[in-house]
Amino acid sequence: MTNPLILIIEDDPSVLTLTRDLLLTENYQVETAVNVTAGLEAIRRLKPDLLVLDLNLPDGDGLDLCRQLKKEGRDLPVFILTARVSSDDVVAGLEAGAEDYLTKPFNEREFTARVRAILRRKLPEKPVSETELIMGDLRLSPHSHVVLYKGKLLELTLREFDILRVLLSHPGKALTREEIVRYAWGPNTYLVPRVVDVHLGHLRAKLGSMGRKIETIPQVGYRIVP
Repeated sequence: MTNPLILIIEDDPSVLTLTRDLLLTENYQVETAVNVTAGLEAIRRLKPDLLVLDLNLPDGDGLDLCRQLKKEGRDLPVFILTARVSSDDVVAGLEAGAEDYLTKPFNEREFTARVRAILRRKLPEKPVSETELIMGDLRLSPHSHVVLYKGKLLELTLREFDILRVLLSHPGKALTREEIVRYAWGPNTYLVPRVVDVHLGHLRAKLGSMGRKIETIPQVGYRIVP
C-alpha cells in the first residue's frame, strides 16, 4: 500500500525543513507549500491524506483555509502547528475543523506521534473489530467507520467518531475529560479541557435528539445514558 501523503503549509523555512525531515524519516510522502494560495492548489491537485497547517501565513490566515476545507466537505484531516498558544486559539482551530492542535516550539517525538495517531484513525493499519456498538437507534461500526442514527448516515469528524466510540463503549459510566482524551487520542496526550468540550458540543448537535443522551457531569466529565 502506498505510504500516506502529507502536505505541510508553513512559511518558516526552519520549521518547514524540520517537519518535512521528521515525516520523511517516518517514511511518509511529503509535499510542501509556503502560503495559502499554493497550499490550496496542492490540496486540490494532490489530494493528501493529512494537512499540517501553520496559521500565520503571508497571504492569509490558516484558520480561514481550515474553514474553507470544512465548508467544501473535504475528507482531509487538518493538524494545526502554530505559535498561537492561547486556549481561545486552540478552540478556534478545532471549531474551524482541525483534528489536532500543537503549539511551537514543539517536541519532535510528540509531533510524529500525533501524526501517526491521526493517520491511524483515517487509514487503519490493521483490521479493527467489526463488532457494532448499538444504543437504541444509534449504531457505530468501528471497522467501516460508519455511524447511523435511525438509518441515516451521520457525517462525523475523526475526533467526534472516536469520542462517540469511547462513550458507547462505556454506557452509563461517567468519564473524565482526561479519560476521554486517553481513550480517544491515546496515552501521553495533553489537551486543555475545553478541547473535549468543543468536540462534544459538535457531536451533540449532529446527533440531534440522541445528543441529549450525552450528559455533562459537573466537575467530572461526560457519560452517555443507555
